[in-house]
Amino acid sequence: MPINRKLQHLENYVDTKNLKDDSVLDSKLGPLVEKMMPFLFTGGDGISDNSDVVVLTALDGSAQALPDNAIISKYTIDVTTPLAGASSTVAFGCVTDGAAMIKAATNFNHASVVAATQVTALPVLSKKLTAARNVIGTIAGADMTAGVLVLYITYFEGQ
Repeated sequence: MPINRKLQHLENYVDTKNLKDDSVLDSKLGPLVEKMMPFLFTGGDGISDNSDVVVLTALDGSAQALPDNAIISKYTIDVTTPLAGASSTVAFGCVTDGAAMIKAATNFNHASVVAATQVTALPVLSKKLTAARNVIGTIAGADMTAGVLVLYITYFEGQ
């Protein structure tokens, strides 16, 4: 029997037509599957001044937090609008568990960080979060006057 005839019978066993939209949620994936959440950081919004701590949001601007026991495995920074602000730096981390645990303070105001720049790296400190935590950006050195980036955080759910 030709192989394609054998595969025709699989349609009786593997089918997605009865799955509802969004029926495979994080809660059904289990703790061993790596998950990702995007967080939005906006500079120059009046709250991103020197010594400010900015809570990053979901892409639609709504509140979003990493889940309890999350273990951050890596992150990707996607610059959509170049950040600006003389000598300003920003560090990314989580409230209580480490304000710079994801990315140490970095000056994003230079020619190598332009729109469409993607940087993937390991976190500064990979540890299990002690509760559901907001992701924060800590600005230092000077006011952050402009810029937008998306911080994609990849994590596992610890026990």
